[in-house]
Amino acid sequence: MNISFFEEPTAVYEYLKSKKPETHFDYDEIVHDAHKKAFTIAKMTNLDLLKDMQSSLTKAFKEGIGFDEWKNSVKPMLAKKGWLGNIKVKDPKTGEEKEIYVGNRRLRTIFNTNMRTSYAKARYESQMQSLGEYFRYTAVLDSRTREAHRKLHGKTLPKTDKFWDTNYPPNGWGCRCKVQVLTEAECIARGIVPLADGSFLPQAAEKDFRYNPGKVDKTDEILKDKQNKALGAITSTLAKKNLKQTLENFEHERDIYVWQKSLDDMVNAVIGGKIIKDKIYQVAQVGELKANVKKALNALNIAPKAQSIAIYQNTISHITRDGKPKDKEPNTDEIKAIIGVFDKARHVFYDTQEKVLLYFYNSLQDDKMVNYAAIHLDYVLKKFRTDNFIATISKIPAMNYKGILKNKKRYKKIK
Repeated sequence: MNISFFEEPTAVYEYLKSKKPETHFDYDEIVHDAHKKAFTIAKMTNLDLLKDMQSSLTKAFKEGIGFDEWKNSVKPMLAKKGWLGNIKVKDPKTGEEKEIYVGNRRLRTIFNTNMRTSYAKARYESQMQSLGEYFRYTAVLDSRTREAHRKLHGKTLPKTDKFWDTNYPPNGWGCRCKVQVLTEAECIARGIVPLADGSFLPQAAEKDFRYNPGKVDKTDEILKDKQNKALGAITSTLAKKNLKQTLENFEHERDIYVWQKSLDDMVNAVIGGKIIKDKIYQVAQVGELKANVKKALNALNIAPKAQSIAIYQNTISHITRDGKPKDKEPNTDEIKAIIGVFDKARHVFYDTQEKVLLYFYNSLQDDKMVNYAAIHLDYVLKKFRTDNFIATISKIPAMNYKGILKNKKRYKKIK
């Protein structure tokens, strides 16, 4: 693989370094948006080893190390940690063992894919800032080129066309395609007639590559930079402390707003009979496990790996349409109220029998009833992600809630 290590090296290095290591048995276990922010290697389920591999690849890019030198440097580490040659890996979800071979070919795939994806991200950002208005797809036209990629060679579209959201190279394992940026004047000089719309073009990207590595949300990065500059300009210790607290409150309020908006949109869509087809939007984050809740769970020898609390659109359908008696069914306002419930986390219990976390809150319909949200900790949803998922939202008579308070053997008070 030929990479110009003199072109945007800092951007690529920082991108590789900043990705959060996450273990995944299969590459498609995390949705594409997460791939942009997470570093993963299929079948590598040892987090420490994954971090070592990330460090080695980051170092390779920073120092301009090629594949052969990188390969020779990581092989002793891989051998020592049992991830070289014929090895058996266990799927942590199913317990199924699979034998794979880790050799030069697999290592080359790991090296090339991570380098190309990281380089594509930096290249995309640079191209979007350039004066050129168009992207031209360029493939390496030899016997190794995929037919789908060959057909796109030379296709030129506005760089803002949605086609590039899913087809900006690399578009597959070992893909060598690139995008060339052109101005309108350059297109005219070369006799290139750009297409007005790419919606009719065939998709070149394979399943695991149908995303643009360059389109990473930089809102948090920009916000943090502005915060640091603001804090740095203040000399008063008290004023700096007050501003820092204000900024932290702002971030928290922003999260609450985003979660509430996502949940409201999902509830309204489900109630309106609409099915959200795009998988990335079928799950909405609705909160986080508070530090004191996690601490209390740890005291019960329960250590959730996931931090966030999420809800699946189908769960909302079941909550509102499962035929339960109306007096036990929460209305839409009570479902939407869970954002505040998780944020305040006032009445929380762990059901040792059902192994769920229970958040109780007042009914908005009947003072004699109490609502509760049941949470499955570290639940795997359709192989895409592991999270703390809401199992159901329901209600019980207030007298039953008082019974729960008394049954301390089954229900452990968390908060």
